[in-house]
Amino acid sequence: AYMARISLSATGFYRTPKIHYDRSVHRGRPFFYYAYGAAVSEVIIDTLTGENRVVRVDILHDVGRSLNPAIDLGQIEGGFVQGVGW
Repeated sequence: AYMARISLSATGFYRTPKIHYDRSVHRGRPFFYYAYGAAVSEVIIDTLTGENRVVRVDILHDVGRSLNPAIDLGQIEGGFVQGVGW
C-alpha cells in the first residue's frame, strides 16, 4: 500500500438515535444515558516550583448493575489518571 500510495485510513460517523435537544425551550434528550459520579483528590503543591504530588484519591461512580466490574473499574481509573495528566 505504501509503495502504491494507497491510503489505508478511513473515516466514519455514527449518530445515536433518539437524541435531540431544543436549545430555545431547553427540552429534549441530549444524551442516550447518564453517568453519575464524583472524585476528590488530596494533593500537595509546592507554590514556588509548581511541583505537585497526589496524596490520596477517592472516586465514587454509580454504574448500576455492572456486567463486568473489572472493566468498569479500569475505565473509571483510566479516565481519572488521564485527567490527572499521566
